[in-house]
Amino acid sequence: MDGLLGEDVSSVRVVCAGASAARAAVLARRLVDAGVNALISFGIAGALDPRLESGDLVVAKDVLTDDADCYACDSDWQEAVRSALAEVRLPCRHGLILGSKRLWRAPDDKEVLFGTTGCLAVDMESGAVGAIAAEAGLAFLAVRAIADRAQDSLPSLVENALKPDGRPAIGRALAALARRPSEIPAALRLARQSELALARLRTLEAVKDALFGGF
Repeated sequence: MDGLLGEDVSSVRVVCAGASAARAAVLARRLVDAGVNALISFGIAGALDPRLESGDLVVAKDVLTDDADCYACDSDWQEAVRSALAEVRLPCRHGLILGSKRLWRAPDDKEVLFGTTGCLAVDMESGAVGAIAAEAGLAFLAVRAIADRAQDSLPSLVENALKPDGRPAIGRALAALARRPSEIPAALRLARQSELALARLRTLEAVKDALFGGF
């Protein structure tokens, strides 16, 4: 979080789950045990709504899961973030996010998910973090920036593209591309889209007081 939102974040505990629901649950529980007052799932996501573009920002109303559980985001917190974004003229979408335990790579699958859940976007951490927040009785929020669009197919290398700390596993990615050179264009597109998403997250420096909730 320091690199994205500046250095004055001494009251914020940051962990990185590396696109793993199981790891997100473990790390969120550790934060709860350490005495945090709220939990936020913050990062990039894939679009399910075909109207979303790479770099678009989504503030979750609620987070659904593969098991049809629903974890409510704190209403005051989400409204504070949305109001702050409006004040600095940073657009966002507001709606449901799907927290899934699996990676959804195919446009046809994304279309089905959008039709059946109504979720704007999907990521692999928010459902797990929401579950731990609900278990602990803590305020919860999810804020995500879109990388891949609903109509984009993801290359197979994304299955193992990240290390546990969230950094790119460059060696594994290059090896995967060497085995499947036809995926190089999709991999380059995803890299550009991820940079757009990260750039949008960096703009949240302007609203970090609201983002961190005042807890």
